[in-house]
Amino acid sequence: PSRLSRSLRIMRAASRLLRWAPIAAPLAWLRREGTEWKVVPQGQAPRNELSCSTTGDREFAYIHEHNWNEQMWNIAGRVDFQSLMEEGCYLLKGVASDVIHRLSFGAKVFARRGTVLIEEGSENSAIFVVGHGALKVTVKGEKISTIGPGQVVGLYTMLKGTNASATVTVSSELAYVLELRHSHFQSCLEDEPSVKQRMQVILEQREAQNKAAEMVHNKTIREV
Repeated sequence: PSRLSRSLRIMRAASRLLRWAPIAAPLAWLRREGTEWKVVPQGQAPRNELSCSTTGDREFAYIHEHNWNEQMWNIAGRVDFQSLMEEGCYLLKGVASDVIHRLSFGAKVFARRGTVLIEEGSENSAIFVVGHGALKVTVKGEKISTIGPGQVVGLYTMLKGTNASATVTVSSELAYVLELRHSHFQSCLEDEPSVKQRMQVILEQREAQNKAAEMVHNKTIREV
């Protein structure tokens, strides 16, 4: 009976989470402690609990519009993603305004420090344009770059058709990002050869950074 009772409690907890996921997901996590499931506020979740294996799982850590506080509304009011992509994004330089306008219809979300947007070795189906804050890119624990406003991250998995080669984590107190699905991004830019050329340049730079990080990582292991 006790085992059945525990199973029923777990099932009820999972059912409530699924029912209210669009509202509750940005605010709290379920964590198992022994035989019990406990609700943990997002800010108290250990860093490894912010790390998930798929893009869909990671989205539970995002803060959507219905949960924004006054600070977030103020930041969002100052960020115009369309202007940012037109004027401050190397990748999209020269792209027609109507194309940029279509791109700007992605999900605009906030994420707190420590939130993993992309996880090394895991599936990723999104590209992120940073509107506010900073993201840290690491390979095997080695920092290779910082991504700031107007910059794009997440191209590698789209271009290579592989799992992510790096982990991308929010390094500022808050990050405000535009999330674009690979399919949406590609459909908007399929007739833009200059963008494809710049994507190739970015890809080559990232591969060089990845290789350098792996060399540092391997050297550290040998020294230890």
